[in-house]
This record gives sequence, C-alpha cells and structure tokens, in this order.
Amino acid sequence: MQKGLEKWTGIAAALVTIVGFPLLLGSLWFAYRLDTVISEQLAEIKRIAQSENSIALNTMLFNDASNAGIISSIQNNKPILVENGGRYSTVDLDKYLAGFNTVAQVYGDGFLSDDHLCGAFAFYVEEANENFEVKKYLAEYPKYFGGFRGLLAVIKNSKSSSCQPYQGQP
Repeated sequence: MQKGLEKWTGIAAALVTIVGFPLLLGSLWFAYRLDTVISEQLAEIKRIAQSENSIALNTMLFNDASNAGIISSIQNNKPILVENGGRYSTVDLDKYLAGFNTVAQVYGDGFLSDDHLCGAFAFYVEEANENFEVKKYLAEYPKYFGGFRGLLAVIKNSKSSSCQPYQGQP
C-alpha cells in the first residue's frame, strides 16, 4: 500500500510539473499582454484628455471679451490699462495673466502636452511677456503670476517643434 501511494504521489508530482509549468508560463504571458493593452489604453485616454483640456483652456482664455481685447491691444501695440490710456482695468489684466497660471497648472499636472501648450499658448505668452505694460505689471507683483513666468521657461526648454519658433528669443 505504501508503494502504491508513493507511486501515485510521484505521478501526481509529475503531472503538476508537466501541466503546471506551461500554465504558469501562459499566465505570465497573459498578464504581460494585459498590462500592455491597459498601458496602451491609458496612453490613449491621456492623449484624449490632453486634447480636451487644450480645447477647454482655449475656450476659457480666448473666448472672453476682455482677454480678447487685451490680446488685441498687445498685438497692435496699444495701451492696455486705463491708467495708460487703454480700455482695461488691472482686474482684467490679472484675469488674463491668471488664465496662464491655470494653463501652467494643467500642464504641470500632465494634462496638457508640450505640443498643445506650445501650439495654442506659446505665442500669446511670448507676446505678453514682450509687452512693456505687462512686463511692468509683472515687475510690480513679483509674488504673483508664477504660472505665467513658469510657462516662459517651459516654452524655452521644450523639445516640441511647436515651441521652437519661441526658443530663439531672449
């Protein structure tokens, strides 16, 4: 009886090894494939979210009447602030520059790609930064608008081809 039990124990061990090892390999391969598929899906979801965030940020920043007016003033070298003969208050300029703080936050959290950042916002960040009134305003409030200032550095150091036109400027 003991010999029979030992024989069946040996057969069972061999079966576990013969069947179990390929099952283990199959399970590992399946887990690897599942991880790859999930990673690809997450990358696609992130890409879609970045596109949607770009659209939402564009809408927030550029579909506002005072922001559009400030952009126009900057582009046409006209005064921005009422105190300088322009049409906008410091609150309006605050809101415009703070919009870029929001862009910087979304970018910093990884929800906006370099291509979206540079393609949609770099031009306006650079234009505002070159404007005398904006420079003066930023200098008056050095503790504020860190996101705006941070975007300047991101744009200068980005590897995105969309940022390259803005990287040669001082």
